[in-house]
Amino acid sequence: MLLANNSTYPIGLDISDLSIKLVQLDKIRDKIKIQALGKLTLPPGIITNGVIKDRTELIKAIKKIMTSPGYGKVSSEEVVVCLPESKTFIKRIEIAKSPNSLADIIGAEIEKHVPMSTSDIYYDWQVTNELADKYQVLIGAAPKDIVNQYAQLLDEAKLSVAAMEVEPTAICRCLLKEEVPDAKLPVSVAKIKGTPGLNYGIIDIGANHTCMIFYSDNTIVFSVSMPVSGEEITAKISRTLNLTPEQAEKAKIICGLDETKASGVIKKILEETIKNLLVKIKEAIAFYENYCGGKLNKILLCGGGGNITDLGKIIAREFTIEVETANALANLDENEEKFNTIFMEKHSFDAKLLKNSSSREGSNLSIQQNSGSTFTTAIGLALRGIFIDEL
Repeated sequence: MLLANNSTYPIGLDISDLSIKLVQLDKIRDKIKIQALGKLTLPPGIITNGVIKDRTELIKAIKKIMTSPGYGKVSSEEVVVCLPESKTFIKRIEIAKSPNSLADIIGAEIEKHVPMSTSDIYYDWQVTNELADKYQVLIGAAPKDIVNQYAQLLDEAKLSVAAMEVEPTAICRCLLKEEVPDAKLPVSVAKIKGTPGLNYGIIDIGANHTCMIFYSDNTIVFSVSMPVSGEEITAKISRTLNLTPEQAEKAKIICGLDETKASGVIKKILEETIKNLLVKIKEAIAFYENYCGGKLNKILLCGGGGNITDLGKIIAREFTIEVETANALANLDENEEKFNTIFMEKHSFDAKLLKNSSSREGSNLSIQQNSGSTFTTAIGLALRGIFIDEL
């Protein structure tokens, strides 16, 4: 495919246990467009819990998606990569003002907040707000062995690393218009478009992990991991109903928490899992309200699990907070329909495989699901170069 414009912006590369997602953006005048976009499923065992187990096969997969993305073509060998969320840490802390160097103070304080020794981590920080007597500072940290492992991988894949980021940063950059810098304003003032001052909870339910990110005062406050994953939900359905993993995945996607689908058989299986998720969300929100003294205005759902039927309704009813499925194209000038061949996935399932379901609704159940929110991290990574360029 020939393109009129060849972007020089880095590629967003989201490498997870079960897939690689790639996005390269271009800025044409004041419009941010997708130049290349793709997804490649990884066989189990290449990456386990964020740790690379088969570097040779992973390099082959990276080269394949770089050469043949699902849409467009890549025009750079520079990448922004996401470090595995389960291995990283991000939190906003407060540092009292003193005559000492802020960098020295943070170096001394970081072990109070990060559950790892400073000798075993790489960390970075930025001041997000300066008050009369203290600084509010966002800190991020990752184990050295994980960072070095991914750096070596990308070097062997002949790619240049523009940056490595913790996943919550990329997610917020993708989804929240507050994250978009306004190049017309001087660097010394807040560079924000959209409506400032909103407080968000973002729940990212991925194949192998779930995290909830709290975002307030135009910055991440903290993130917390939760004991739910898409793979675990699928495995539970598979065990309970004696279905293959593929059949269980389709049943999860089509039926979800809708009690009218398959007589609510899938909903009943998921009730305990969702109950545990709601408990963890409640604990996280309570901690946020005590720590920040504010109320959440909205919860956004992203990741593959964010599309579970009726999950948003249940969370909204439980916490009386507006809940919506995140729009991964929120900060782009694109028509979602343009990417239907990649985003829209059609699933069908024979309800007769569910022994306890009624046949009144017919044996064949089907649904068309938009998987665009699964590209949230990759788009957020790709936006980094454009937002920095605007400053």
